[in-house]
Amino acid sequence: MRVSSAMMINNYINAVNDNYANQAKYVEQNSTQQKLNRPSDDPVDYAKYLSYTTNDVENSQYTSNAQSAVSWMTTSDSALTNIYQQFKTFIEQTNQAANGTNQTFDGSSTATQLLSILQETVSQANTDQGGRYLFSGQADKTQPFTMSTDKVQRGLTKTLDENQSTFFGKTVSIDGVATKVDGGTQVNGMNQMLSLKGSDGNDYYLDPSTGYIFSKDFVQNGYKDKISAGQTSVTADDAVGRITLTSNSTLADLPKTAADLAAGNLNATTYADEGTYENLTTNVRKDFINKYFDTTNGAITDAGKALQTTGLSVSGLNTTFSFNTVEQYVVSYSGDDNKISMVKLNGGVDTTRDSVNVTGSDMFGESDIFGASHGTATLNDMLTVVAEMDSGNQNWLSSDGLTLANNASNYLSEAQTGLASRSSAYSEAVTTLNDQNTVIQGNINDVNGINVAEVATKLLTAQTIYNISLAISKDVIPGTIADYLS
Repeated sequence: MRVSSAMMINNYINAVNDNYANQAKYVEQNSTQQKLNRPSDDPVDYAKYLSYTTNDVENSQYTSNAQSAVSWMTTSDSALTNIYQQFKTFIEQTNQAANGTNQTFDGSSTATQLLSILQETVSQANTDQGGRYLFSGQADKTQPFTMSTDKVQRGLTKTLDENQSTFFGKTVSIDGVATKVDGGTQVNGMNQMLSLKGSDGNDYYLDPSTGYIFSKDFVQNGYKDKISAGQTSVTADDAVGRITLTSNSTLADLPKTAADLAAGNLNATTYADEGTYENLTTNVRKDFINKYFDTTNGAITDAGKALQTTGLSVSGLNTTFSFNTVEQYVVSYSGDDNKISMVKLNGGVDTTRDSVNVTGSDMFGESDIFGASHGTATLNDMLTVVAEMDSGNQNWLSSDGLTLANNASNYLSEAQTGLASRSSAYSEAVTTLNDQNTVIQGNINDVNGINVAEVATKLLTAQTIYNISLAISKDVIPGTIADYLS
């Protein structure tokens, strides 16, 4: 077969181009430090590379989320720890003041110190990070807590201890099952009644979940005699009377007498389920409380003040009742209860697992007995302690005052524990994600990494071959006609 000059030239040019392409490939790999620079380099490995890089992006985002969350929660925990220490000091000073043997008791001076502690608490609760308030929920551009500059006249509560809560409870029929419910109104882990002043000059307590009124002496001491006599729960006979909380619904009665209680002759009202009962008691209490108290700060309304002259009346009883009140500062909350989530794992957002923030309601309670103090309930309880301290009410401090202060500390402690648990989970997630990153980077390097020394050697070889191929061109490509005639 005759090999023409054109064929020789084409073959030569193709070979030179191949050598150049080979050299260019190694130049590009050396420049980018990557084996794969386009899908055509190796379609199978390039598909793996895309998958690994996607994993890398996701892992980097989750790692960033988790690290930001740990930073956020570390700052939050520091603020909560400071507040908890302030609460401990508050409790210690309240305990000292409540000690009846304390001959150097100066209520006004101690109240000033306690108020300063709570002012610092509000300052700590307004901690921000990067212009975002830690305890405002998702409204993190809004300063969450503000203490009033003026005092308001709020209702005064009676907080029941465990024994009182049990005795003053009632048994109701829920879905055919006799169910014991604690006495008083349940708020922020406490059971409370409202303090009343009788027209006879004595103090009384109203259970807002039933409408029954009891003498102060019976709630504090007299019920113990009943227990000693074998009575296990309160009866209607133990009350001085009962007011109508609302005309909208009927609440369960107490058994009339101790004999009725022993015989199991309880109230005749039956509730379909627990939700129905709880909704009823909540709505009835709201109907009554909202009539006499402001639902923003618990301040007594004009209707509540009017009871100082008209009084709450009980059928067949000459004594009428009005509300005992206390003048105090209050703290308001401008944040919300929404959670900030920083997702650290694949899948849907779980606010319990992925939330990084603590809201006002988490720290200080959702609401008080007045349906007020959203996000500041236990703080306002402590401000009640300050007010009673200022008035020198040692008897109240030794019972209700210490109870309110301790409850505020316990409530805050639960928020701390929840935050610590989530913070630990995020810290562990950071470690796991860093380990995963090592694996992912190894996979990427395996499929797309280069051996620098090997590529340099191959590049040098390709350059030498390419230069040689250019050098022999004069022996392959024919010259002019003159070259043949010479």
